[in-house]
Amino acid sequence: MSLRSKTQKAKKFGTPSAPSPTAQKSSPTSPRATGGTPSAPSPSAQPRTSSPKTYGITQTQAVQEQFKTRLQALTAPIRNTIRTLTTRVEALDKEGGGRSPDLGARDSAKIVREQIADEQKKIQQIEQEQHDIELQSNVNQIIQAVESGNVLAPDYFQNNIAWVRTGAITQQTFLDAYYHLSNQGIIHSAPTEQIIEEPIIELPELLPEAEAQIEPIPIITPAIDDSINTNMVTQQVINFNIINGRAVGSIKFVATNNFNPYYYNKEIVNLVQFKTPNGVTLLVKENRLRFTETERDEVISYDENIQENTRITVESFVWEWMDKPAGAFSNMFSIYLKEGDPPKPVMTGFMGAGVAGAIAGLVLLGFIVDSKVGK
Repeated sequence: MSLRSKTQKAKKFGTPSAPSPTAQKSSPTSPRATGGTPSAPSPSAQPRTSSPKTYGITQTQAVQEQFKTRLQALTAPIRNTIRTLTTRVEALDKEGGGRSPDLGARDSAKIVREQIADEQKKIQQIEQEQHDIELQSNVNQIIQAVESGNVLAPDYFQNNIAWVRTGAITQQTFLDAYYHLSNQGIIHSAPTEQIIEEPIIELPELLPEAEAQIEPIPIITPAIDDSINTNMVTQQVINFNIINGRAVGSIKFVATNNFNPYYYNKEIVNLVQFKTPNGVTLLVKENRLRFTETERDEVISYDENIQENTRITVESFVWEWMDKPAGAFSNMFSIYLKEGDPPKPVMTGFMGAGVAGAIAGLVLLGFIVDSKVGK
């Protein structure tokens, strides 16, 4: 049994990109999920490079050296100018700082220093431009590899591609999410088939009548069972109360004997919706569940601000993904909370909950869409 607090599991949905990865550690959204947009690198910063094992696109040492060589070639004339100006200002400093100070030399030295500062700004500008070009090249290379099928990525990573193309997220955020998913093995290179050369066996020639009687042997490809039904996961409230205007409690999720083994060691999504009695959505929390053959239950804890409400309804869903209610592993789990009273079950079922369940699903999906647009 694994017990995870909300600080470990629960997070609000936003721009994909999974949890604030950095390219230094080899990193979407998420996203699948989201991190904020990272601050821009300093003008003199070298581009971040990552080598996520053997998954997907990596930057080799040779590529990094080529980048440095290109920068040195572009900035070499400016650096020569800076060295000349530095020699000049040192000579002027000696003239202006002697026993008989030369005030003209001091003024000249000040002007030369300003020239040096201007040249250094030119170098920083060139480095920033080359850094941006390198980022764009990496992004284009990754997108081309994913779209050509040379690199396999989950469907939701297409959101990251669309967002970086439209400028909704930065190129660095896109790369952070990509390298993060590569490190986890979620994004990886397409497997290559080993070519085995077999000896050529010459068959005796057949008469046309005999050839007509030979039927081709059908190739049977075993089907992958990735089916989902609402009897695969059960939900049980451990405790839930309203304390000082906050909903505090835990829900236990258990993979039943009907759980499809195909989804072992794969992340599935738990979405919890906090609503007022009249149906106004206060908050939606997203959590990730991962069951294995040996760990078939998880407990998620909540401590959420419900805006001083003393009565709320808590609705919990277990889906294949956050915007895919058709892949429901469990019926909707719903409890009614009133401050000072124990939790009371409201109803069960989502896909089979009739009109009320359908409305609850539409409210939740609408909240998710609004979250995406807001981000």
